[in-house]
Amino acid sequence: MRQRLFITTLIIVIVLGAAVLGIYIGTRGNYRTVVEGIVIRKDDNTIYNPTLITSYDEYLAFLEDYDIHELVFLTAGDLEENDYIIDFINYEDSMEFYDIGVEILDRQINLTYTVNVEIEDSDEILMYFIPIENGLLGNFIMGDREFIIE
Repeated sequence: MRQRLFITTLIIVIVLGAAVLGIYIGTRGNYRTVVEGIVIRKDDNTIYNPTLITSYDEYLAFLEDYDIHELVFLTAGDLEENDYIIDFINYEDSMEFYDIGVEILDRQINLTYTVNVEIEDSDEILMYFIPIENGLLGNFIMGDREFIIE
């Protein structure tokens, strides 16, 4: 009787483990969320330009453009309180963000990221969501992007 219970329990654990692993591997291929934003696989044929999102409809259209429309990272309430700059950064799992500085000059913005590692190239891109006061930026030009390694 004990052996039968042990075997049944072992089979359940193996089946559940395989299911969790399958879900993890299946969703890891296209995108995943991290605290800072959404990580997607880099496509060499895509140009990743920073974007300003000012409404929830723009946000949904943006996600549709990258074929991740089923993922909701921001809510409509988030976009009532702030606009968001979405910046694209080469990403590795070991990367941590300590601080971000945003300098607004006329119609240009400069970003300074304080991170723990230098990332020169990667197979993944992080869509980094930076909240900005509503209406503060109209059309903007991305200026300098600097990474400070600590």
